[in-house]
Amino acid sequence: MTSLSAATATGVVLLALLAGAAAHLSRPGALPEALTEHRLLPRRAVVPAAVAATAAESLLAVAGGAALLAGHRAALAAVLSAAATVFACYALYTGHALAAGRGGPCGCSRTDVPLSAWVAGRAWALAGLAAVAATLTAGTGDPPGGAAEWTTAALAAVTLAVLLWALPAAMGQPMATARPPAGAGTVPAVKGGR
Repeated sequence: MTSLSAATATGVVLLALLAGAAAHLSRPGALPEALTEHRLLPRRAVVPAAVAATAAESLLAVAGGAALLAGHRAALAAVLSAAATVFACYALYTGHALAAGRGGPCGCSRTDVPLSAWVAGRAWALAGLAAVAATLTAGTGDPPGGAAEWTTAALAAVTLAVLLWALPAAMGQPMATARPPAGAGTVPAVKGGR
């Protein structure tokens, strides 16, 4: 069970890094614009911070994937530890921005997801998963033992990664409330009834 947990947590972290890097690379102006709107960094530090975040996500995703495919546990544990640090920094930054009353987009995806406690919570969840995955990967447990376990871990990782990635956007957009049709919710009168 530990090997399945480690593989799933590793997959979630690597997919989140890949999604973040892809979002930043496909829409390179979104993160600098968001950082500018937050007004927490000096203007001259905005672009370098955005480039550093994108580079860190990209390099960690590639290095983690390579270490996973090559079976290098120590390298994978190091990548996961670094990812835990990156995600914790995102969570701390978001928490600080919210505490300072700053709003705007988070700059974390291709869509304009508003900066919120959900964004910080996702970052903390990913930091925790990365730390757990690093600890389990560095341990002496065996990797998943066969196609069925690898498939289960991969499916669980994709599902959890998609859910975590979509959570802030889903929670930031309230569901449309439909008005009940006229007369709905009323009990019709019964003739001659008691």
